[in-house]
Amino acid sequence: MNVHFPQDEISRAEAYNIVNANEQYIVPTSGDPIRGLIQDHVASATLLTKRDTFLTKDDYQHLVYSACVSTTAPVFQRGKSCPKIGIVKDDHTFLSLPPAIWKPQPLWTGKQVITALLNYVTRGSPPFTMKKAGRVPGDYWGKSSGELKVIIQNNELICGVLDKAQFGKYGLVHIVQELYGADAAGHLLSVFSRLFTGYLQMHGFTCGVADLLLVPQAEDYREKKLGKAEMLGDTVHSQFIGVDGDCIDLEQMEGDIEKHLRGKGEVASNRLDRLMSSALNRVTSEVNNVLFPKGLLKPFPSNCLSLMTVTGAKGGLVNFTQISSLLGQQELEGKRVPRMVSGKTLPCFPPWDSRARAGGFISDRFLTGLRPQEYYFHCMAGRDGLVDTAIKTSRSGYLQRCLIKNLECLKVHYDYTVRDSDGSVIQFTYGEDGLDVMKTSCLTEFKVLAANQKLVSRRLGGGNFTELNCQYSDKKSSDSYIKSLPEAFENKLQTFINGLSKKKKRSLKLRKQNKFLNLMRLKYISSLAQPGEPVGVIAGQSIGEPS
Repeated sequence: MNVHFPQDEISRAEAYNIVNANEQYIVPTSGDPIRGLIQDHVASATLLTKRDTFLTKDDYQHLVYSACVSTTAPVFQRGKSCPKIGIVKDDHTFLSLPPAIWKPQPLWTGKQVITALLNYVTRGSPPFTMKKAGRVPGDYWGKSSGELKVIIQNNELICGVLDKAQFGKYGLVHIVQELYGADAAGHLLSVFSRLFTGYLQMHGFTCGVADLLLVPQAEDYREKKLGKAEMLGDTVHSQFIGVDGDCIDLEQMEGDIEKHLRGKGEVASNRLDRLMSSALNRVTSEVNNVLFPKGLLKPFPSNCLSLMTVTGAKGGLVNFTQISSLLGQQELEGKRVPRMVSGKTLPCFPPWDSRARAGGFISDRFLTGLRPQEYYFHCMAGRDGLVDTAIKTSRSGYLQRCLIKNLECLKVHYDYTVRDSDGSVIQFTYGEDGLDVMKTSCLTEFKVLAANQKLVSRRLGGGNFTELNCQYSDKKSSDSYIKSLPEAFENKLQTFINGLSKKKKRSLKLRKQNKFLNLMRLKYISSLAQPGEPVGVIAGQSIGEPS
């Protein structure tokens, strides 16, 4: 482990910003968020915000208080700091919401808890509005459930559930970071983390064998369909050798297959693999589409495994299908299981066997167990993935080191050019547009920016927007080195405004179009890369970071 000792105030300031997690919310590789909530918190968020979650007064106040209170933060009482537990940051009065249901007893919804916390985190600033599609497909909630899209109007969660999508790109936390700043996003993540931990302790979350089982009708369909898949091998192989499958003897077919594969080599083998994989993948998709989600014994969201995979908490549909449906076709380096010189894939299979099972198609599942041959094929695919990951990591790491050593002197200068240590111009404008990737993730999200113009202008100019942007009122000119904005950005902005109806323009307060146009131009100019940015090192690190 290395220890770094900054030697002056500039180094100290730089180190402070590097280790400040709030400032590292956006990753420079792609401009996407890198922080967020995972696993238990995502499952708990979905359970809390779904439609039929109701809370008593005690539960509601307990959740809100536990979310807003930190055991490590000092409390301010009567102007004095106190080490006891209390409201985070200050003694601001917390406004509780009225219950959604009054009779026979007052009840609050889980959505109201989120609304109360959004009001708390953004206190002292104007409320925000956003829309974002959820990750859970529509057929899981029902056709007219209203939970497919998260809609927040003036800090109030109207509909939708918080799943993995709300903690990723253009999600709830990302929009808060864009409109209120990095500290507000970090505070919101901390508040949500405590809230979802507390709710999961109240609600519970258990995944058992019952979550893996299928209804009898789905089991029958699965067995029937996979039984036909075993016979697909003969059909595809007869098509491969160009004969009618009904008129040919099995031994003769195996001889013809051997003749084709030995005569034409890898070209014929690749063609056969493509034909078999295409036919078998079609069967796998048909089975899985019927089984998930309607074929499960326990439906979503009471099915905890389905809740995990669908909301993005952990795993995916592939993991669920391997447990309850089938493992499917195993592939090594993009091909089916290779044959030995003898024509066998394993010693237990006949030479040039045309069955799907011999080529690595596994109709078994983890729920009822794998046969030895299938287990061996699956281990082959797993080993292939591990080796590929290890090799890719070492190669990209060395490539990253080479790039950094050769590009470490490149930086952005005050005329927005990229130059090396002796002043030679490497690029006239950084990235051909001069933009900093970490500031551009929401640059073209005009719907969100138009709905929150007060917050955007506040972030850009401290509220004095009209005075600050007067120098940018001319569409194509400014006093900086960037003499005009890119035509593509201007066209995209104008297309967005022209595509809005009069009613939509009134709701977004776009009757004064020039004001919004100037606001977007100012945002573009404020998104330019800062002089001194070490873009060479960033480019080198961006190669190795994903792997």
